Amino acid sequence: MKFGMPTLVELKSINENVQLCNTLGLDFIELNMNLPICIPENLSFSELRCYKEQYGLEFTIHLPEELDLSSYQPSIRKGHLERCKQAMEWANLSGINTLNMHLNNGIYFTLPHSRVWINEQYESKFLELLYESYLELYQLAKTFEVQLCIENTCNFHIPYIRNALDKLSVFHNFYLTWDVGHDAKADFVEESIFIHFNNRIRHMHLHDYNGKSDHQSLYTGIVPINDRLDFARENNLSVVIEVKTSESLAESVAELKKNGFLS
Repeated sequence: MKFGMPTLVELKSINENVQLCNTLGLDFIELNMNLPICIPENLSFSELRCYKEQYGLEFTIHLPEELDLSSYQPSIRKGHLERCKQAMEWANLSGINTLNMHLNNGIYFTLPHSRVWINEQYESKFLELLYESYLELYQLAKTFEVQLCIENTCNFHIPYIRNALDKLSVFHNFYLTWDVGHDAKADFVEESIFIHFNNRIRHMHLHDYNGKSDHQSLYTGIVPINDRLDFARENNLSVVIEVKTSESLAESVAELKKNGFLS
């Protein structure tokens, strides 16, 4: 089990994130491609390899959250798929193994008394397009020797998303990220799905949920932190302490030391 930190928005450079990671004694940084400082056009693979060699740190990648690999607009889907391919090549050149990504719920129409998800209305087409996209990505993942880990965003229990997971699970390199804070925010309804796919979990996002907000400091909410970390340790997962400020990150690291998970 290795512990890492997210790229913090309060820090303006990768170097600042690297220095904080090194100071806290963590193993890796998750490069969030939603931030301009964390895209291949602004962060070369040679720079990342230099940080790895100098500090002994590793990196993972969080793909952009707007990606929609089942978009009904062909040019949009093609562009998003191409960005994934570029990120996978960047990861390979940088010596990065893990890429975290979301499954986009799509858009919905708000009716007078209900909400209608377009992907639910057109589920067969949604599943077809998603499968076609991941067929390309999983083949490329083998070539680039990377693993794509799909993260729950309080959505794995939604029927058409759950059906998508079942459809993608036919690929031998279908992997998951267990975001335990999101699971708590969804009243733990996603937990049974992770139990079902327990041998596909490779990555974990660790943060607490206090009943109102997630991404809280560890041990301040209702997430069974120790139980989740026992699972991570047993399965040798990479674990991102996914709190959003340097202060809460330092607090969380201190609590992990108190509980014997960090030395």
